[in-house]
Amino acid sequence: MTYQQLIPRAKISQKWAVSLSCSETEKLEARVANIVTYLANNYNGTHQWVIADIEATGSYGYSLTQLGNSEEIFLLSSQELLNFLRSEGQAMELEASLVANGEELYKIIIRDGVSIDVLGSNELLPAKVLGDYITSDRSLFMW
Repeated sequence: MTYQQLIPRAKISQKWAVSLSCSETEKLEARVANIVTYLANNYNGTHQWVIADIEATGSYGYSLTQLGNSEEIFLLSSQELLNFLRSEGQAMELEASLVANGEELYKIIIRDGVSIDVLGSNELLPAKVLGDYITSDRSLFMW
């Protein structure tokens, strides 16, 4: 299954992008877990996370990296994604999209194990969920 088959259309026009500002001592997986938890608890309806890219350390992270290497994309539930984010190890690369009814609603991108970009549709997530961030140009992400 390809990414385009899972996300065949983009009907939502109000889109945004932010880059999270993390302190040197802050664990980026905890920041992402906070966002995933919020979305899992506040998004009504059936949804899954489409994982288009992953590179991680730790036993669970390594198994997901291996799965990502053998599959173009794969799906995780919010709980499975949270289990990964809360496990030992580090997420070096991650591109995870929350998809419901064929629509990509949110995307979380971790690059080089140090930066987190969050893309979304509709209203911006609450500041208590995102934490410190700067607004990004969504066109940089082809969003």
